[in-house]
Amino acid sequence: MSFERLTIQDDRFLINRLIGQAPRYTLVREFFMNAQESATLAPEGQRFVRIYPTLIEGVRKLTFWNTGPGMDAVELRTATNISASINKQMSLSGNFGIGAKVSGLTVSPAGIRYRSCKNGVVHEVTIGFDQEADTFVRFVYEVEGRQESVFDVTQAVRKTADLSFDWTEVVLIGEDDDHDTISEPIGKGIRVDRSYVATQIFRRFAEFRPGVRVILDVSVTKGGGRDETGRTRTLKTLQDVVSQLPNAEIVACPETGVKIQYLHDPKHANYSHSISALNNPATSSTSFCALVHRGERYDFRTGKKWSAVAPNYGIPFGSTVLTVEIYLPDDSALPNQYRDALTTVEERNPITTDDYAVKVRELMPEWVKDVIREAHPPRDENLDDLQKDLQKLLDEFRLPTSTYIKSHKAPERTETSDFGLDEARSAEVDPIDVDEDRFLRGERNFGQRATEKKVRKAPEGAKLSKEAQALERAPTIEILDDPAEIDEKQMKGRAARFYKDAQTLFINGLYSAVDRMIAELEIHFVGQAEGEALRSIVLRAAQRSMAYRVGKATCYAISKRLVDGWSLEDLDRATSPESLSLAADDYRQSLTTARKWISAEVKAHGFAVAEPEVA
Repeated sequence: MSFERLTIQDDRFLINRLIGQAPRYTLVREFFMNAQESATLAPEGQRFVRIYPTLIEGVRKLTFWNTGPGMDAVELRTATNISASINKQMSLSGNFGIGAKVSGLTVSPAGIRYRSCKNGVVHEVTIGFDQEADTFVRFVYEVEGRQESVFDVTQAVRKTADLSFDWTEVVLIGEDDDHDTISEPIGKGIRVDRSYVATQIFRRFAEFRPGVRVILDVSVTKGGGRDETGRTRTLKTLQDVVSQLPNAEIVACPETGVKIQYLHDPKHANYSHSISALNNPATSSTSFCALVHRGERYDFRTGKKWSAVAPNYGIPFGSTVLTVEIYLPDDSALPNQYRDALTTVEERNPITTDDYAVKVRELMPEWVKDVIREAHPPRDENLDDLQKDLQKLLDEFRLPTSTYIKSHKAPERTETSDFGLDEARSAEVDPIDVDEDRFLRGERNFGQRATEKKVRKAPEGAKLSKEAQALERAPTIEILDDPAEIDEKQMKGRAARFYKDAQTLFINGLYSAVDRMIAELEIHFVGQAEGEALRSIVLRAAQRSMAYRVGKATCYAISKRLVDGWSLEDLDRATSPESLSLAADDYRQSLTTARKWISAEVKAHGFAVAEPEVA
C-alpha cells in the first residue's frame, strides 16, 4: 500500500517547545542512564561511570564520563540530533524517551559539550541555544580556517586523557559561562545539597547495570571534601547494603506478580545517620516508599511526604526507619515521555504507590508490625471506651463498608434498607452531651442496655449476618503529644488528620484548643490536688474530650457517604484537618462533663474534693 509520510512543518518551533517544557529534575537521570548503558558495553572489569568537575575558564562544570564504545565524527553528529541515539533501539519499553539532550538543554542552554574517544581519536561537538538563530543548534567553531561543528581534539586532550580505550565525556556548561553547574546543577540560582547528583542517582536507580561501577568526585558527595576535588567515593545502590540492615524481606503477591520489599533502616547506635547511609558514604540515605520498574524508582516519597501518607500503608508509626519498595512486573507499566512517572499500558493512566497501599498492608510481615509497635509505645491511657462509643454512634446509620457497597448488586436504596439509610440521621438515643458525660466517666455502655446478667443469648451456632459484618468500623484513635510525630503527620496547627484507607484518626494532643480548655478547667480545681498530678488529669480530660468531639465529627462525615449529592471530594473536605479542627475548637460544649470527670478522677486518686460549681 502506498503512503505519504507526515513531516514537521515548523521543526524549530517544535524543538524549542519540547525543550522549554521539559522538567529540570530529570537531568541527572537522563545523563547517568546514558552513561551506564554505554559503560555496560565495555569489557567486563572496565565498566565505569565517573562524575566530576571540569574547569572551563576557572568555573566548575558538571561532567559525566563513561567507558564503552566511542563515537567518531559522523556518529557524534547523529547522536546530538533530537530523538536520535547510538547503540540503542527506539522503544517505549526500553530506555528511549525525550532524552538527555532535551533535559540538558533546558538547564544548560549555554551549551552541552560532548567529547568521545574512538580508536584513540577524540572528537568534540557542543550543542546549545543560539540567540541569533532563536533555536537550538550545534555551535560552529573556526578550525584551521574553516567553520566546523564537529572537530578533532585529540592533540588538545592527549596530555590529560587516556586514549588507549574508548570513552565519552559530557560537560554541562549551564546557563552562561559563569554558571557553576557543580553547586547549581539544575539551574543558576537554584541551590541544592552538595550531594544532590549522587542522591538523585541513588534514589532513582534501584540497581545499576551489571558490572558498572559509579565513581564520584568528593565535590559532588556528602561528608568531608567540601571545596576539594581529585579524591573519589564509590556510589552503591540500596541493594548493595541491604545485608547490613537489621531486617529486610521481599514478599510476592501471586495474583498480580507484584513484589514488595520491606526494609528496616534505623539510625546507627553510635551515629546520627541511618545504617544504609553509613555503609554508602557517597550519598544521603533515608527511608522512603517508591515504585520500582525495570530497575528504576518512580513516585519516590521520603521525609515528611512519606511520613504523611505512611498510615495508609499500614505504617502509622516508624516511617522514619521503614522503607517500602513496590516492584512491578516489566510488562505491567510504561514510563511517560519524560520518564518521570509510570502509566498503565493500555489506558496510559498514571500509576502511583497509593494504588498498592492495600497490598503493602496485606502482605506486611509480622516483624514489620513489631517495628511499628516499637516506634510508638502504647499510651498509658486506654481509649477502647472511646472507640466503642464512636462505633455505637456509627452503627446507628447502618453504614456498609465501601467494599460491600461495590459488591451489592441492588443499587436502589430505600428508607428501610438494611444496608444504609438514604440520608444520614440517627436513631433516638440519649443526647450527645449525656453520652459524652458517661464516656468521660468511663461508662462504656450507653442507654438502657442489658447488664451482664441480663445479656440475651442468640441460638447456638448463630453468627453475624453478612450485612452486619460489612458495616463500617469506627476509626482507630491515636492521640499524639510528641511534636516530631505531629510534624511528620503534617498536623501542626491542626487538631486531627483522618486516614480513610487505614481507618485511623490521629489527634493532635498539643492543639491550641487543648490548652484553652486546660486553662479554664484548672481554675475550678486549684488546690484540690498536687500540681503535677492535677495537671496530668486535666490534660487527659482535655485531650479525650477533643478526641471525642473530633471522632463524632468524623463519624458524621463518614455517614454522608450514602447521601445523594455528596461527592468523594465533599467527603474528603468534611474529614479534612481543617474541618476537624473546627469541631475541636468548640471545647466549651464539653466543659461541664469534663469537670465531672476530673472530680471523679481526683477522688479516685485519694483526694477529698468538693464538687465544683457548674457555671
